[in-house]
Amino acid sequence: MPVTLGTRQFIIDQMPALLLTYGVAIVLILAAASIENSRPLPVIAAWLIESAASIAARYLIFRRVITASPVEVASKAGLRLLPVFAILLAAAHWGWTATLFVGPHLNLTTVVMLLTYVMLSIACVGLAPASPVICAAYLLPMWGAMAWMLAASDWASGSTLLALSAALAGVLWSGFYIVVSGVRRNLIRSDEADLLMRELRERNSEVESLRAAAAADLETRAAVFASASHDLRQRVHALKLLAHVNAADAAATSPSRRLVSTIEDLEGFVTDVLQFVRFDSESSAERLSPVPLQEVLQGIELQFEALALQRSVRLRTRATRLCVQTDAVMLGRVLENLVSNAIKFTRKDVLVVARRRSEDICLEVWDQGKGLDPNRLNGGAIHRSGSSSSDHPEGFGLGLMIVRRLVEALGYRIEIRSTASRGTLVRLLIPGRHVLVGETG
Repeated sequence: MPVTLGTRQFIIDQMPALLLTYGVAIVLILAAASIENSRPLPVIAAWLIESAASIAARYLIFRRVITASPVEVASKAGLRLLPVFAILLAAAHWGWTATLFVGPHLNLTTVVMLLTYVMLSIACVGLAPASPVICAAYLLPMWGAMAWMLAASDWASGSTLLALSAALAGVLWSGFYIVVSGVRRNLIRSDEADLLMRELRERNSEVESLRAAAAADLETRAAVFASASHDLRQRVHALKLLAHVNAADAAATSPSRRLVSTIEDLEGFVTDVLQFVRFDSESSAERLSPVPLQEVLQGIELQFEALALQRSVRLRTRATRLCVQTDAVMLGRVLENLVSNAIKFTRKDVLVVARRRSEDICLEVWDQGKGLDPNRLNGGAIHRSGSSSSDHPEGFGLGLMIVRRLVEALGYRIEIRSTASRGTLVRLLIPGRHVLVGETG
């Protein structure tokens, strides 16, 4: 019994026709034998009982196979062989029927037997596209018994048997190659598609299992990373506080002061690295809402007021009435990184402004540092050519890498213009479709 759904359904559709043909053949043979009264009544009664038992057994067998799931059929060889056993029961029945009703003389019962056997053969050939084994197991015993009885009769010569065999072969050939062969090709394609779909479902199940395992592993790693990053930042912050206490009364050029500056740079670098890694693990889905840019600029001023004072930098902003539809958290991260980088490397001033440019909005951060390395300006990690103070080493540019990732997630553009010894301009371009309120007055 084939396991694939297409072939099994084809057999299910063909079985009613085969069983109906079986019943019609029983009625025709019984009618012919009754008209001629060629067999004793007890023999006919026993034959009818056996016929009913045979068809009931075949029905129960096929019902068991048909109602079983494809997985159960595929895993049990005995279940797949049950239809062959049912067909052998039918073949044995028709072989016995030939020995009962085909006599030595040509009569009505013999003619009806030949016609019903041809009818049964055509019905059985309908199963050949699904299972040629079932078809062969049905036809060979049935026609073998019929040929044996005809050979023993006094009317069927060798030429007669040859002509009957040729006629039967022609009928079966026309049924198989004209109709069945096309169905066979379609069933093969259906089976191939079914097998491919089954393999695809198995692969999808494997991929889903791997995805679930990867998600669980990622969640575990994210939890470990969050805990480790928190502990790392606490330790660096504690180290900075101790250095500040130690350098409280030291001269500006003392090693203690330089140690404080180095630890502050280390703290900024660690913050950038953790923020960059966390950006990949967090969802990049935007949470859009109306954001007045004046509130963003005021938040930047408050956040960096102490740092600017500590480094003797004048941080300036300009009032604006512009409002955009954006993710306030992501936009805040962009400006935090840009302003922090500008304060770190400027010699004197940092200016943050928002202005209209045609339909778009520009957020600009100006500094007066020594500029960016022109060879690295279009690379992933942007390096400074040096700061205004010897206390601060060359920048690693991780903050600007984070900015680029955030800008891409928001759908904005970023422009960087730098002039050696004069400063750097970083311009964030917000498309006009995000603008809610224009500048007025």
